[in-house]
Amino acid sequence: MELRHLRYFVAVANELNFTRAAQKLKVAQPALSRQIRQLEEELGVQLLERNKRTVRLTEAGRAFQSEARALLKQSDRAVQTVRRTGGAGEGTLNVGYVWGLFHSVAPAALQRFRQTYPGIAVHLFDLTALEQAKALVSGELDAGFIGFADEADSAGLNKRKVGSCSFVAALPEDHRSARKNRVSLASLAEDFFLGISDQSYPAAWRHVLEACDRAGFRPRTLQMVERGYTILGLVAARCGVALVPESLRALPHDGIVLRPLVDAPRGDLFIAWRDRQPGPALAKFLEQIG
Repeated sequence: MELRHLRYFVAVANELNFTRAAQKLKVAQPALSRQIRQLEEELGVQLLERNKRTVRLTEAGRAFQSEARALLKQSDRAVQTVRRTGGAGEGTLNVGYVWGLFHSVAPAALQRFRQTYPGIAVHLFDLTALEQAKALVSGELDAGFIGFADEADSAGLNKRKVGSCSFVAALPEDHRSARKNRVSLASLAEDFFLGISDQSYPAAWRHVLEACDRAGFRPRTLQMVERGYTILGLVAARCGVALVPESLRALPHDGIVLRPLVDAPRGDLFIAWRDRQPGPALAKFLEQIG
């Protein structure tokens, strides 16, 4: 079955007349009749009841008409997308981002980009760093505000620095250090720590381990979770303390305080993409990001 079979069938189904359908398609009527018979033979069902006077859709034909129309529309959209992508200043991009790290960076970058290239549609997807790495490798994403360098490097992706973040201490509001303006990491050595899972953000936990090592202790880990807001909820429930990116201040955090650290660990943040020679739309996006 080819797309032309679907187009021919939809034309006949719309007109319920082979002569008019052939005229609209600009094909000979005998050729159109042959294509419809081939389609019915391939499907193994009769789509049209016809005699010398009338043409009617069978029940199977009515069902197939709806599906054929949808497939043709999808095909047309695909063609238009490819043409836009290859055109000057037009196309579609799928971009991932880690909300907790890029809640301000990604929207601001997107706003600047749309002002310059309004013809390029950008779809944003809130994904963890490892989810982005997999989607970039498979081609499901064109670019991703992936976070720290580790996730991009381990997947063999290209990357560019777009910012940095410091880590702060997340403490229950009644913690002994909650009233301090700045917290020494060594003072938290006896607390249980909550951390971001290696299955989501392996680089984030590495920053925590390295900072604790410099402070002279290894953190006692109570639980590893996948999202920053889950950590904040557990800290509020007095399950432990955590080191979190400063950008998580933007999340609601009732019941906890976020305090700067003495000699706070800091990490660079990156956007990542797969191909060394990105397509026109992606090249414009990366250029705009700077």
